[in-house]
This record gives sequence, C-alpha cells and structure tokens, in this order.
Amino acid sequence: MDLSLAALTLSGYLLALGRTVGFVLVSPPFNTRAIPRQVRAVTAFTLAIPTSVWTTPSAPPLGSGAMLGQMLLQMLLGLAMGYFVLMAVAAIQTIGDFIDLAGGFSITQGLDPLSMVQSSVMGRLHQLVAITLLFAADGHLVILRGLSRTFEIAAVATMDLSEVAETLTKMLATMFVSAIQITAPILAALLIADVALGLLTRAAPALNAFALAFPLKIIMSLFLIGLILVQIPGALEQFVNTAGMAMIRLVGG
Repeated sequence: MDLSLAALTLSGYLLALGRTVGFVLVSPPFNTRAIPRQVRAVTAFTLAIPTSVWTTPSAPPLGSGAMLGQMLLQMLLGLAMGYFVLMAVAAIQTIGDFIDLAGGFSITQGLDPLSMVQSSVMGRLHQLVAITLLFAADGHLVILRGLSRTFEIAAVATMDLSEVAETLTKMLATMFVSAIQITAPILAALLIADVALGLLTRAAPALNAFALAFPLKIIMSLFLIGLILVQIPGALEQFVNTAGMAMIRLVGG
C-alpha cells in the first residue's frame, strides 16, 4: 500500500513537472540567459511540488504508456502557455522596434547576448524595461498564479490544435494593434518630419535636406520617447492579463 501510494505521488509530481519545465523554458522572466540554468531548473522543480496536488489524483500508473503520453502533452501544454507570456513581453519590444524603424535606430542593430537575437537600441531598451517591470510590479507572481490556475482547471493535459491556433492568432492581432496605437504619436511626428523634409528638398534642392534626416529623426525620437515610456506599465499589465486569460482559455476554463 505504501509503495503504490509513493508511486502515485511520483506520477503526479512528474506530470506537474512536465508542464512547469515547458513553461519555465519559454516564459519570461525565467527564460532569459541572465538567470542561470540551475536557477531555472530549481524553479521548475519547485513549482511542480505544490501543483502536483491537482495532478496526483488523476495520474496514470508510473511507467505506463499513458504516463509517457501524458507527460509529453503536459510539456507541450507548458510550452504553449509560456509562449503566450513570451508574446506579452515581445509586444513591448515591438513598440521599441517600431521606434527604431521610424527613427533611424535600426541601423545600429547588434547581437543581444541574453536572447541571442539581433536587437536594436529602443527594442532592447523596451525589453529590459518590460522584464524589470515584471519583477518590480510582481508580474511574475501573476504569471505563476495563472499557471497554477491551469492546474486547478485541468490537471490532465489536453490540447486542441485549432484552439491553440485561434488563441495565438487573436493574441498576435490584439498585441500588434496595441503596439501600433501606443507608438502612433511618434510615428505620426516622424512622418510629418519626413514630409517637411521632402517639401524642403523640393523648394531648395541644393540644400540636401535629407542629409539632416537621420540626426533630426533621432533627436525627435529621443524627445518623444517619454510619451511611450509612461504607457509601458499599463500596456504590460494589459498584455500579461491577456496572456493569463489565454492560458486559462487554452485548458478550457
């Protein structure tokens, strides 16, 4: 009896571990290289301890084919949930990328050693601000609460690919539109500056006004960036809440 109880407990823990490992691998702020792998591993193993309370009663026998299949589904489900949270932070970085593209900062792209991708100045700045705000405003606790809520709703992992695709499409559309709306003032100001420089070139071709375009647009972007930064906390909260709702909706909540 003791042996069967221990095996059932281990099965439940392994199921919970599959979902938490997949989630921590992808979800910010745990997926950054600034956090050592050992810390991320300990985080995943620790999160699986309280969440195994929900997976233990419905865990299949240890070592069975159903157990292996369920562990795989749990990991895939955790990856999908983590990707939703990753999109929330990526939406904030997209705001900076729009500013880089319109303001001329995109010509200074470099390799980000933490995410191992090409990143420009404002995009990297907004990403760091988003990660910092996640910790400062206890956003990581909101994310973990959303993860635990998915265990309460559905301890047994089930995945509907059509539901995943629909949720992903809705999140992409919502966050992309929100990023454009937030950066609209700077984009409009830079567009007006381009039009003014074009008219000036037509009026005085020898002036070569476009030689001043890059420094002028960079200076304007730096002056107007304050209009964007004050909106980042509210936007991040909205994006994180949207990601949390998507996680719960994914498991049928």
